[in-house]
Amino acid sequence: MSTNDDNWRSWMYNDRWDSSTGRHNEDFAVGLTEFMRFATNQDICLQSGKLFCPCPRCDNNKFITVSKVWNHLSSRGFRPNYKVWYCHGENDYMNVGSTSEYMAERLEEPRMVERLEEPRMVEENVGTVQMVHDAFMENSHMFPEEGNRVEEPNLEASRFFTMLDASKQPLYAGCKPGHSPLYVATRLMNFKTDYNLPEDLVDGFADFVNEILPEDNLAPTTFSAVEKLVSGLGLPYQMIDVCIDNCMIYWKEDAKFLACRFCGKPRFQNTGGRVRVAFKRMWYLPLADRLKRLYQSERTARAMRWHQDHSSDGEIAHPSDAEAWKHFQTVYPSFASESRNVYLGLSTDGFNPFGRHGRQYSLWPVIVTPYNLPPSLCMKWEFLFLTVLVSGPEHPKRSLDVFLQPLIHELQELWNHGVQAFDVSCQQNFVMRAVLMWTISDFPAYGMLSGWTTHGRLSCPYCQDDTNAFQLKHGQKTCWFDSHRRFLPASHPYRYKESWFLKNKVVYDTPPPEVDGLDILEELEDVGAERTAECGGNGYSRVNGYGDYHNWHKRSIFWDLPYWKDHLLRHNLDVMHIEKNFFDNIMNAVLNVQGKTKDNLKSRLDLPLFCVRNALHVLPNGKSPFPAFRLDGEAKTEFFQWIIHSVKFPDGYASNLRNCVDSREGRLSRMKSHDCHVFMQRLLPFAFAKLLPEHVHEAIAGDVEPSMEETSLVHLGEEATNDLFNDSEEESGEFEDGTDSAPSEIYSSDSEDLC
Repeated sequence: MSTNDDNWRSWMYNDRWDSSTGRHNEDFAVGLTEFMRFATNQDICLQSGKLFCPCPRCDNNKFITVSKVWNHLSSRGFRPNYKVWYCHGENDYMNVGSTSEYMAERLEEPRMVERLEEPRMVEENVGTVQMVHDAFMENSHMFPEEGNRVEEPNLEASRFFTMLDASKQPLYAGCKPGHSPLYVATRLMNFKTDYNLPEDLVDGFADFVNEILPEDNLAPTTFSAVEKLVSGLGLPYQMIDVCIDNCMIYWKEDAKFLACRFCGKPRFQNTGGRVRVAFKRMWYLPLADRLKRLYQSERTARAMRWHQDHSSDGEIAHPSDAEAWKHFQTVYPSFASESRNVYLGLSTDGFNPFGRHGRQYSLWPVIVTPYNLPPSLCMKWEFLFLTVLVSGPEHPKRSLDVFLQPLIHELQELWNHGVQAFDVSCQQNFVMRAVLMWTISDFPAYGMLSGWTTHGRLSCPYCQDDTNAFQLKHGQKTCWFDSHRRFLPASHPYRYKESWFLKNKVVYDTPPPEVDGLDILEELEDVGAERTAECGGNGYSRVNGYGDYHNWHKRSIFWDLPYWKDHLLRHNLDVMHIEKNFFDNIMNAVLNVQGKTKDNLKSRLDLPLFCVRNALHVLPNGKSPFPAFRLDGEAKTEFFQWIIHSVKFPDGYASNLRNCVDSREGRLSRMKSHDCHVFMQRLLPFAFAKLLPEHVHEAIAGDVEPSMEETSLVHLGEEATNDLFNDSEEESGEFEDGTDSAPSEIYSSDSEDLC
């Protein structure tokens, strides 16, 4: 019977209750029994005793026991449009009607993308057979059954059969269903990665497990055996030797060299052993196989088309709603026409794996993220793909492009040729291509990725040589104060304020023009900027006009991507670092943290040269007046006691801020970026409401009444709570010199961080 017949399996959606008996009617009872008999005979259920529940609430996303599925279906019925039981073993090759009609019904099903936000499944007895089929989904339909082989299988098929045998073979006679050598190997590998176990410990643990199991067990006994068994699942990685000075990597044509072709230093250590050991290595994890597997899983294949299928209603809820994405699709319509092509973002930053008090070490992971997924998924750690790991201990600095060569090469291949992939949600093979849309980093890493040095007078990559930066006489640093007014609308009143910003200055300038990719490439050619791979990681010669007319120190490797010149947006600054820098500088100034505050003697001496702030000028006796934005000793103590005794958040919402209070030093320390974000968003709107003058509080926190949602997250003392909700009818205050307040005038900083 055809699947588009209204009467076919109509029992699933007809009234299932018999009003006279209060029980299921006969059609539903027989049909439900038929479904459960079919579903429980599938391999995954035979191994684990569990099923994906197709009730309306679980929606085939929860993997639960057979008895619970019985109960859910008996009380709730089936989810809509599930006449073809494709999540329970039915497929296009079964006699369920026309394949085209069946596929049309599947494609018309509602896309319940939000359901994918369920916690990641970690089932003890599931993962072996299904994991092998997922790994080889693209080619599994080409593999014959065991009894039908008439010739030796090819390499891909051999790997599939080896893994399939390992997933089905019992660990020992009479063991629990689902326990196989592959199951043990994957669990041991999970333990090692989750808890950072050394190989010797895994060896000992595997040997111990082997001893306590029956003698005929097939459990792997060493970590090497575990690696060998799990490696068949694919997802390979490459270890590439690197010059000890980061001049080059020994890769492709350079793999044959025994010494660096730039500095001449040897590649291998002189150990005297049979196996040569390189001085330095990097790790590269190819990207294409992981992207293909997103289409080989039922849970992610359909979500990979979300970027094109969703509606935005004019709001930017996802990068695909923004101008840069739409501009790219306009320039490359053939790429945009295939919704399964992958849009990627790249991010990187350095960190010390040994912590703050460990030895100096700089490790740089390069992470690539697919933006096809909805916002609730694309930032989950499962979809943050580590592609390059730049080992330390030295900071890569300008040589980062050396380590990115394998990734850029693969991105070129994914753009020019693509790879064959299989979309399990449509049961189709297709050519999957990919594009790198932009990078995300903090400001120092911005310079490493873009090739534009991010320090000095020309550090702004947008203004470039059309900058309004100036040098502070006493602070001896570059300052960008009052560089923002040119970006305001021409009629904005701030443009005409002569005392709020730089004194006696009215701004009529327009913003600097945007420079497109072709102009930047032409500029790079004119100044003679070199590619890192051609001159070596540390072989840059000073570019003509560097520091005077531009800040280009290299030609970034991203310009090797054929579409990079056509992007509207190439590099992004991440909010996390910017928000933490703002928070640290605000708190250091308000709390007057010595050595950290920007309100120091040098900045006070520079102040009369640029601003009308008479109340802050240094007195004839050489002392600085106490500023309105600084807490006195009593207010500082009250602020710290409030944090220690009254501020409480729900578990997991933020760190315990009382541990960040250093009363002896009079500062907040050891606050992570998320803690700074929570403090600025939830506490800063009212933290200084009664401790600082009103006009200063408004300048720091904004003239915003805190919402009940915000204040409900924080447990406050009775007095603080009463103060918080007392309506204030006072007029906005003024500085001691009679000028009005404005956010930009609180600090006249001598630091590049605040400008």
